[in-house]
Amino acid sequence: MKRDERGVASTVGTIMALLVFMTFLSLFTNSYVPVWMADNERQHMNTVMDQFGDLKSKVDSMVVAAEVTGRTDLNMFAPITLGASGIPVFASPTASLLTYAPYGYANSSIWVNFTYNLGSKFVPVHQLGGGMLQLYAPNRYYVEQWVTYENGAILVKQTDGQIVRAVPSISVQKPDLTSKLNVSWLQVDFVGINASQAGTGTAGLNIDLIYFDSQTYDNGSWEMNVTITMKTLYGKAWVTYLDQYFSSVSQVTKSDYELTYTANFDKIILRLNNTGFFTYNRAITSVAVQTS
Repeated sequence: MKRDERGVASTVGTIMALLVFMTFLSLFTNSYVPVWMADNERQHMNTVMDQFGDLKSKVDSMVVAAEVTGRTDLNMFAPITLGASGIPVFASPTASLLTYAPYGYANSSIWVNFTYNLGSKFVPVHQLGGGMLQLYAPNRYYVEQWVTYENGAILVKQTDGQIVRAVPSISVQKPDLTSKLNVSWLQVDFVGINASQAGTGTAGLNIDLIYFDSQTYDNGSWEMNVTITMKTLYGKAWVTYLDQYFSSVSQVTKSDYELTYTANFDKIILRLNNTGFFTYNRAITSVAVQTS
């Protein structure tokens, strides 16, 4: 019988075609997919930063409206995108975790303590508040990040460091070297029940301003010391920002403030010495997390 090699040629041709296909598929999954997914996750983090900025803007707007009108029956809505888009068939979407932690439920709180002169007596003031709203993005291709709104500031943390991206509402003035400090501080407190939402969709935040109070304490010739104590997961960012801020204020010297912190930066104590005027603004806010 004659040997027929046409079947062998077809088999070899099929194998070669499969090898070419597998080569291009491997090139796509090992090179193009990671770049594509890294870009998706980066775009998601940029979107989240914009949304947290919009959230801060809305809270600040409610505070201003309450200060002008005296009404606190105000509410806002803010969306937060939870996950980055995936690539059909090749890569699943990257999910995120959104956590609302009012003070008393998490490692985020603030104490403001001082004593002011009422004329006939000295009155101590002790106010506890704080809380945070945090999005954790365990990115697989882009850098892992945490974005948080805390004490009126937006903070970003990743494995190689952390930074204050949007500054809190604090103002310190000192007319000359012999003057006392004039300090204004806005404390944004979160109250309610802690909540969290994980996934790849969109979470909606219903923000209600429950209470707002603004008081200016004038101690005249008597020296007042204001102590602000923070418990936070973003201590390094707070210490860096506060140190840079006070260093940039004209006429302020190292004797006007003391900034101390624990070894792991989970507790920060800012002491303002020789304060003349202290404007203490406090906004109590409730946030309800809803999914769409």
